[in-house]
Amino acid sequence: MATSGSPTTQSLIERLDEATQATDFETITQGVKSALQDCIAEDKLHLDDAWCEPCENGYGRRLVHRDPNGRYSVVAMIWGEGQGTPIHDHDDKWCVECVYQGEIEVTSYEVCPTADPDKVTVEFCGTVDATIGEAGALIPPHDYHVIQNQKQPTAVTIHVYGGEMEGCNVYLPIEGTNLFQRTRKSLCYDDIAS
Repeated sequence: MATSGSPTTQSLIERLDEATQATDFETITQGVKSALQDCIAEDKLHLDDAWCEPCENGYGRRLVHRDPNGRYSVVAMIWGEGQGTPIHDHDDKWCVECVYQGEIEVTSYEVCPTADPDKVTVEFCGTVDATIGEAGALIPPHDYHVIQNQKQPTAVTIHVYGGEMEGCNVYLPIEGTNLFQRTRKSLCYDDIAS
């Protein structure tokens, strides 16, 4: 199992520690993105097979590392074929996501407020297919998207968040309208298959 002390994650953690010393989100996310892409390209990040097993009831979230100073957390997300998220935000945290295995589809949106604070409209911004080693950075308020595995039996992404992400807002379509309902969702980690 990969842990913060294992040689398979230590190189990444050292790079993330350095990148998160910056004071602005743009510089931090560029450093984190570079660290993820380099470590995956140079095979300096390895997750055991058990970490990459999909969950039956939806995509999996597995904690790889939590910075003891609270600056960031590293989460492996496992996507079985057809699994994905609703439109969601990142709880006012920056985020960098990089494909570790397989291919994912990322669709970006802008969320527009309405008179009702729990109802929004959404504007489609574009879709990108990302493969191994490709990464993207999200900085609030431009962090609304959907991630889906449409093509592979299993895809794995590594997410680095600007802190511990214990919840987020999801945006679900309200039938018969062009509105979406903002709903708070708690997030937890899944057990690793044994």
